[in-house]
Amino acid sequence: MVPAALFAVLLIGYDHYHRERERLVRDSTVTARALLAAVDTELSGVKAALRALSTSPYLSSLDLAAFYRQAQTALKDQSFFNIVLADDSGRQLINTARRFGEPLPAQDKPGQLQRVFETGEPVISDLFVGPVLQRHVIAVGVPVFREGKIRYALSGGVDAQKLSALLIDQRLPPGWIAGVFDAQGTIVARTHDAERLVGQKGSAALLPRMKEVNEDALESHTVEGIPVLKVFTRSTVSNWSVAIGIPQTELTAHLWYSLARLFVAAFVALLVALGLAALFSRRLMR
Repeated sequence: MVPAALFAVLLIGYDHYHRERERLVRDSTVTARALLAAVDTELSGVKAALRALSTSPYLSSLDLAAFYRQAQTALKDQSFFNIVLADDSGRQLINTARRFGEPLPAQDKPGQLQRVFETGEPVISDLFVGPVLQRHVIAVGVPVFREGKIRYALSGGVDAQKLSALLIDQRLPPGWIAGVFDAQGTIVARTHDAERLVGQKGSAALLPRMKEVNEDALESHTVEGIPVLKVFTRSTVSNWSVAIGIPQTELTAHLWYSLARLFVAAFVALLVALGLAALFSRRLMR
C-alpha cells in the first residue's frame, strides 16, 4: 500500500501543478489583454486629440504664434504633456515645452516620425529621451494635411511614468510584475523598479518570442533574475506588448500546499487501514 499511496500522491501533485499553471496562464492572459487595451486606449486618446488640433486654421495661415497659444490651451485637458510641430526634415517649429521663439532642436527620433510623411498615417514612436526635457517619453504623431499634401507632423509627448502609473492602478496580485514594451522590446513602463529599468531591454528569453508570436506563455527570468512564469500579448494597434511575470514561488507554493494535504490524507488513510488490518487479524487469530 505504501508505494501505491506515494505514487498516487505524486501523480495527483503533478497533475495539480499543471492544472494550476494552465489556470494562471489563462487568467493572466486575460489580465494582460486588459492592460494592453488600457495602454492602447491612452495612446488612441492622444491621437484623437492631435487629429482635432491638426485642423486648426492657424496652421493654414501659418500663424505659428496663435497656434502655439491654442496648443497651450488644449494641453490643459489632455494626458500628454507637450505638443510639437515639425516639418518633413524633423526641424521643430514649435514646442510647448519651450517659450515661443526660443531655439529648438531637431526631433530626437526623426526617423520614426518621418513615417508620418511617408504613410500619411499616425505614428507611435518607440521610447526615447526627449531632447528638451531630457526624460523618457513616447511621441504620438499625426499628419497635418493642407491642400491634399502633408505639410507638417504634429506630435504629443507621453511621459513613460504615466504608463507605469497606469499599470500600478490595475492592482495586480502582490509579487506579480507587469511591463509594457515598445516595438523594439524596450521597457516603456513597469510596476516594479520602473525608475531603474525603464529604457532597458526586456529579458533575453522574452524578446525573441515576442517577435515570433502575438501571445504566449513561457518560463523564464525577469531582468532582475527572478524565475517567473511569463505571459505576454502584443497589440495590433501599436505593435507594443504587455507581459506579466508570475513568480515561480507562487506556483510551487500552491503545489507544496496541495502535496502536504495529500500526504496527510494518505498518511491518515494508511493508519486507518493498518488499524483495521490489525483489528481483523487479531480476530482471525482468536
